[in-house]
Order: sequence, then C-alpha cells, then structure tokens
Amino acid sequence: MSKTCLLVIYFLAFVGHCHGDNILPADRAADVFNSSSVVVDRVARQTSSSMTPSQCSFGRGRELTGCDWNLTDVESVGSIESHVPAWQLSSGRTSYFRGGPSTDASGDQDGGYLLMDTLRGVAETVKLSSMMINATLPEGRCVVFQYAMDGPNADRLRLVLRQSNQLVHQMANDTVLLMPRREVLWEGRSDASDKWLTASVLYSHGQPHQLAFEAVVDHSVQSQRRLRGHFVLDNVDLGTWKEDENEKALNENPDTLMVDPCLGHCNFDGGFCGWSNDQDDDFDWNLGRGSLNAVTGPIAGHLSRGYAYIDSGYPRRPGDRARLLSPSMEPTDPDRPLCLRFWTHMFGNGIGMLKVVQLFGPPGSDISNRELWSLTGGSSNNWHQGQITVSSNMIFRIAFEATTGRNHLGDIAIDDVSFDDGPCPSAPQAAAASTQQNDCNFETDECGWTNAVTRENVDDIDWIRHPAENSRLQFVKDHTTYTSKGYVMSPGRSPVQRPGDRAWLFSRPFNVTSGKMDMRCMTFWYLMNEPIIDPTGPSLGSLRIYTRREETFSGLPMSGQMVAVWRLHNHQAGVWKMGRALIQQTGNYRVVIEGLWGSSRGAGSISIDDISFYEGSCSTHPNQAMPMATECNFDRDMCSWRSIANASGVRQDNDWRLATAARRPANLPDHTFGAPSGYVYFDVFSQQNRQEVIRLVGPNMTSGGIGRPRLCLTFWFAAFGAGDTTQLRVLMMDSVGGSEKEIWMLRVVQLESTRPDWNFGQAELESDGTNVSGQEVRLVYEGRASNGGFAVDDITIYQGGCKTRPKFATPIS
Repeated sequence: MSKTCLLVIYFLAFVGHCHGDNILPADRAADVFNSSSVVVDRVARQTSSSMTPSQCSFGRGRELTGCDWNLTDVESVGSIESHVPAWQLSSGRTSYFRGGPSTDASGDQDGGYLLMDTLRGVAETVKLSSMMINATLPEGRCVVFQYAMDGPNADRLRLVLRQSNQLVHQMANDTVLLMPRREVLWEGRSDASDKWLTASVLYSHGQPHQLAFEAVVDHSVQSQRRLRGHFVLDNVDLGTWKEDENEKALNENPDTLMVDPCLGHCNFDGGFCGWSNDQDDDFDWNLGRGSLNAVTGPIAGHLSRGYAYIDSGYPRRPGDRARLLSPSMEPTDPDRPLCLRFWTHMFGNGIGMLKVVQLFGPPGSDISNRELWSLTGGSSNNWHQGQITVSSNMIFRIAFEATTGRNHLGDIAIDDVSFDDGPCPSAPQAAAASTQQNDCNFETDECGWTNAVTRENVDDIDWIRHPAENSRLQFVKDHTTYTSKGYVMSPGRSPVQRPGDRAWLFSRPFNVTSGKMDMRCMTFWYLMNEPIIDPTGPSLGSLRIYTRREETFSGLPMSGQMVAVWRLHNHQAGVWKMGRALIQQTGNYRVVIEGLWGSSRGAGSISIDDISFYEGSCSTHPNQAMPMATECNFDRDMCSWRSIANASGVRQDNDWRLATAARRPANLPDHTFGAPSGYVYFDVFSQQNRQEVIRLVGPNMTSGGIGRPRLCLTFWFAAFGAGDTTQLRVLMMDSVGGSEKEIWMLRVVQLESTRPDWNFGQAELESDGTNVSGQEVRLVYEGRASNGGFAVDDITIYQGGCKTRPKFATPIS
C-alpha cells in the first residue's frame, strides 16, 4: 500500500511540474510521440520559458553561474560521502587553486567555465545534466559548445541524449511507463594540450529529454601514480531558436533552413538542411522515412525518422546519376581539417555506386573537383558509417553522387551527415580514394602497408599488427576503439634483440604528376611509453617518418633518397598523442615509418594507430618532432656527415668513426639509448706528441641570422684521454667561399671530471658580415689532439636562439 502511494505521489509531482510550465499536461502526454503534433505545436513548445535551451558562458569574476546545469545531480557527485559535485565553477584566475586552464574560451582570465578535475571523480564516467528540454523542431536543434581536456587520464568527453523513464504514454485506458533511452550524439578526444576547441552537434528528438555531458576518466593510467587531469566546458549553447526568423525561413524555402554553427550537418528529419539537388544531373535525391520495397532501401533512418535516398525504380536506367550538394563552406585550418562522417544504406540486388566528391570554388564557378570516397555494390540490410578527411584552402562544397546499378533494386540512402573538427582515417578503407588509400586504423588489416622484404636488407625486425592487450604494458588500449581488443602496429620483439634493431613499414606508392609538387599532411597517433626508466636514463628507442623516392632508392637512407619529416626519441607519455608531418615531394614516393628499439630493459611500447593523409600544408606536431637536415644520432650510420682530415699525414684510423660494441673509447655507452654503440668519436695517440686535426663535416643547410629565424644547435659530447691540448671546436663554414666562423670551443682541461661522461652543449647559429642571411653553410666539428679525443652524439637543431652551454665554451671574439 505504501509503495503504491509513493509511486502516485511521485507521478503527480512530475506532471504538476510540467503542467505548471505549460509543457506537458497529462492529457496531452501522448502527443509527444506523434510527429504531426510536434510540427503543429513547435513554436509554442520551443518558446516555453523554463524548457527553452539556454546559452551560458558561466559568468565572470565573482559572479560565476552554472545557469540551468544541474551541478548537484547525483551522477555528477564526485564522492557519495561528501556530496561534493565533480563538476564545479572555476575561472582562469583561480586555475591554480581549483584547476583548469588559465583563461576561459574567449581568452579572459576572469571568465568562468565549468571544470571537472579527474582527481575529484571516483566513477569512470562523470555526468553533467541539463534541465528538461522540449521536443525539437523537425529541423533539429544545433548545440554548440567549447571544450578542452588535459592530463593522461582525461580520456573522452561525450554529449548524450537522455530520455527519462518518468514519461507516460496513455493508450486507451492504460498508462504505461516508457523505457529510458540514451543516445550518444557526439564524442571527442583531444591532444591539443588544454587548447580550447569548438564542437557543433545537430540532433532531433520527438519527446522531452535531457542533454548530458559525460567526462570519461581512464583510471587505468593511475596504476603507478595518481595523475591529475581535467575537463572544461564554456559557451554552451543548446540551440536557442529565433522563432520569427525560423518561421519566415520555413515559409520561404522549407528545405534550406540552416543554423550556421551546424553548417552542412543534416539528419534529414525536417528537410535537406541547406543541401540541394544538382540541376545538371539525371534525377534528384528524395527525403524518405521507410522503404515500401522489402528487397531494397532502409526501413527507417539511422537514428532519427528521416533520411535522404535515391529511388532506383522506373523510369531510372543503369548509369543515371543524382548529386546532392552541400552549402558552400569556408576554407579549413591547415592544421585542423574536417572529418566528414555520414551513414550509408546500400541494400539491394541492383546497387550501383555512391561517391563523395569535393568541389572547389563558389557555386557556378567550380574550379576543380576531387573524389574523396567511393563504394560500389550492395551490402547488408544495415546502416554503415563512412568517414573521410576534408581539407581546402578555398571555398568548397561536398557532393554525394549516387549512380543507379543494373536493375531497379538499387536504392541508396544517406543519413546523419556531420562535420567534426580534426582529421580521421577513411572508412571503410575499401572506399578510400586513390589519394587516401594509405589511411588506416588497422582494425581489419594493414591497409596495404608492408614490411621491408628481406633482400633489401634495410632493417632487422618487422612491424606487427596486434591487439593492444598483447603489448608489453598493462592497461593498454588502442586509439580507434579505445579498448584492449582494438588493433595497433608495433615493432616486433625477439629474444636476441639488440639495441638499435629497427623495423621499416612502407606505404603504398604516392604517384606525383611530373613537374608538380605533391604537398600533403600525414597525421597519426603514437604511443611511446617507457614506464620504468633505466638508471642511465631513458632508452626506449625512436619513432621516425621518412619519405623515400621510389625511382632512386637502393639500400640504407642516404642524402637525396630518404628524407626525414618527423622524429621523436624515447619516452613521451603514457597515453596516445597525435603526430603531424608535412610531406613535400616532386616525384613518386612512399612513406616509411621506422621504429627503433633502444636498450631499455623494462617494459615499454612504441605503437602507431589511425593514420590519415590530407592535401595541403600544415605545421609539424609536436614542434620538437621537426627534423633538420644536419641532425643525426648516429644509431646506425653517420647520416650525411663525413670525416675529413686537415693534413695528409693524419693516420686513417684517427678519423671520426662510428662506435661499435667491439671498438669504443673507455666503454662509453651511447647517449641516445644507452646502447654499446650509436655515436661518433675520434681517438688520437701520437708517439711524437704531434697534434692532429680531424674534421667532421655536415651537409648543406641554411643559416639563421639577419632576416631569418635564429637557430640553436644542440649536441652531447664526452672527452677522454690524457692530452691537455685536446679540444673540440664547432665551426660554421660558408659552403661557397669557404670562410669559417667559430661558434663553440672547449678544451678537455676545462672539464671538472676526468671520466668520459656525456655533457650537454649548445650554440646559436646566426650569420655575420661573412655569411649573408639565407646562404648555404655547413657545420664542422673540428677535433684537435695528440693523446685523447672526443665523442659526439645527438646533433639536433631547434628553431629560436639560445645561449652557449657550457658557458665557458663561448668563443673569444
């Protein structure tokens, strides 16, 4: 009896709340599920005061506000005992007290935002719920927000739709309780290091509902240390509508109502959302809600009611073409292209072809076009997701082009089109255009990426495709599915593995038109994790990206044949990070991914996932991964450096040479990985006590200085031997005239330790009157000794100036 009373009281309280806001009187509860009633009452329902979606920037200064977001929701509480909300208000000025970024999304230090510190939440998923929101218009609601996330355990942020089980549906004399519904509308991950990003989501729903942000915390990365991270939200707009303007737009053209933040997004529930049929094709795309033919077409949209489709029935003939054109879209950011996602239904005996084509230039003056994606033939009677990276330096449009097949059983449908921020691998891989065929998420196979054949003799081990759970680390997940069952690629391990063993992974060829420059960006996700650092220092290994000219390659990488475009060494982070490299080539080429193991004795991982290519320019990410022509860590060869003696009497065995396990000075280990080899050195012993001069000369490079960014040369050096006159100089030499300038000099007697330990050195590269800005120069390491020598390793050049280190190595002017 008491249970029944409690249930009735709860139900009356719920209905009273809704009725009080003129939203859902009990006698109209059934209307919510009738699509026609939603259309009739859309204005009245959309403008209801407390149920209208709100815009919120969360205040400023001391007047921070959570607007209508439920911060005290039991599902957002970080600790059940303390009932402290996991989501809290914060600002840039209090970021070091409460956490979060130093400014809000607009760059205001006093601006407010919502913060979820990962140390506050005990659950894997921490929710933040909105107020109750009315049924949307058929055209949907555009949700726009800005977000950022930081920290190794800040996994994902989701926007979900939740339908409460408190809604009732009256049928005849019965009252039934609806089942709750949860639908993921958007999911994002970030490697922007706390950079604010913007997301837009278009959705439609026929019943009152809530929207909720879900912050997903990965507690598995806290197995060794409890690490801090956070999620932040700002400028959340849940799609407030201007009813008069929308009504006017609907009356003028019902098919082109568009909300700018969601430009190009469409679920086809209330029209084409600004998409339009091409006037120069053979027939048109239509809107549908369910096929009347049992052997072709979908029975319903992907998640919503409507979809767009081509009718392959009479009077269509094989080869007829229909094109659906997007609104004109602005050029994309070079570093942040768009990911076009959509769902396709291609079921039937006579399915033809579906293409995605990018058209460049404003409407009516298309300059050129590029095929991005195409799929031919039928598939199962299900919706399947497709995706492709879209980039452009000019205004463009996207076209869905459907071609009829061999008979009238070939209806093709699309649904839930969206444009998300950031690149994505083409999916399914079989649909990728020729320029995108090297995209891969490795879930099915290697997508045409291959290991080097044995006869090339360029590597020692192979790359292996394997489930993430098979790595040497615990709690590893892939990047695509973020599960332990997802697949990644890693260099193989062997029982007799030696430091310096490497694996090369080759892409399919990129064919370049003669006389043209191919410029494209390669993005990928990498995991370089060495959880246990050896006492001698990090020694995991390296990951490098090269381009290889297809027609000139033979043997090991050499100048003019292999060009490094990206590289990182040793431990980077315990989570997946995004990498980006710029590729510029004038001939046919392949991309080569090199994984090289160091001497690490602990469990470590070097893995890659989700490779994607897109046309255009971009910057290297992270910045420190940009290689320079002169850099070398000497792990297998001397790169493009060569040893030159300054006098004819110098003995040949006194040259700069690569250290080996059998021949190295004072058993000095490699600096890069702690291996027994992998650096260069010279070692002089003269019975006549005659000082010999030995030079290590690098390849041509462009100097810094006047009119150009300054550069910083860094390297590691070790001194050995008993000769007091032993010294090492670094010179900048004019490649044409031969003039030289000393930029760094050190004598062995200046070092405090007599042991051959590695020391850090650096010097700024800039030109003076003898080197005009931009002139080709070479770097020279000049060793002088009669009894002793120097070792050098890890020569690297960075953008920007620097001070000489050690300070006493500054040349005397």
